[in-house]
Amino acid sequence: MRGYAEALVIAYLVVTFVFNTVGVVGSSMRPNLDGGVGSSNVLQSLLTGDRVFIPKYETWLRRMGVLPGYERGDIIVVRDPANSPTAIETGSRPFFIKRVIAVPGDRLRIEAGQVIVNDHPVEQSFITETGEIDPDPQYFPLITQRGGTVEGLVVRFGVTPRGTAFPDLPLAGRGTLPAVPVADPRVQLYYGTTLDALAPLPADAPDGEPFVHDIVIPPNHYWIMGDNRERARGGSEDSRVFGPIRGITIAGRASAIIWPPRRDGDWNWRSLSAPPAFREVPQPNGVSAPSGA
Repeated sequence: MRGYAEALVIAYLVVTFVFNTVGVVGSSMRPNLDGGVGSSNVLQSLLTGDRVFIPKYETWLRRMGVLPGYERGDIIVVRDPANSPTAIETGSRPFFIKRVIAVPGDRLRIEAGQVIVNDHPVEQSFITETGEIDPDPQYFPLITQRGGTVEGLVVRFGVTPRGTAFPDLPLAGRGTLPAVPVADPRVQLYYGTTLDALAPLPADAPDGEPFVHDIVIPPNHYWIMGDNRERARGGSEDSRVFGPIRGITIAGRASAIIWPPRRDGDWNWRSLSAPPAFREVPQPNGVSAPSGA
């Protein structure tokens, strides 16, 4: 019995502090990570999907301040936020895999599906070059203001069979839907932190007309998105729905795919370094994130 107990303790310490592996489930990171066949069946996905390597020591060194924070383009494992539609609907908060798009202090907006960080359009061929994914032409955050006060967010809400309201961002065009008042409980639930993180309104902001505005990522928060941004192909549920996530909820960085060794006749083992496009993003021009966020 003592031998079994020691083995369990060693295994726990290794998984907690040294390394771990995580299976990819679902289609939210296609085309760069494969969630396997039968994405609606978790077991089938775990058996056939990619498995990634997580160096847990990096996570603890980051939390202690020895290593710098996560970088744009990193693929991370993060706990589902409490205000995600999935967490609200199921009552559970599992870990999932997304990509860091913007880091604390960055300014971000999305225009016609093009992600713009610090006024720099992030080149998206790492998503589109296979031809599998064509990002939906979304505008976010699309807001209205009057007299210097934000009044509404252009978003619609659907309802699940269980009665859970969930955001449904418009796919095209500015102002094709009426803005929902920011005081609406649904807006506050899903987008309260996003609205709190809005950059100061420009002096020439139009009164009552929708326009896209920058979000400033708060301290110790990250903006995350899946690589699959096409709703018709099972697009990702990410910060466009639940806002920036807290750094403390990140369980680690996925550094490599370790299983299966081959897929579709090619080697599948590979490192998961950030796409070169993220190295071209400039640092924010002296913009500080909102205090107290």
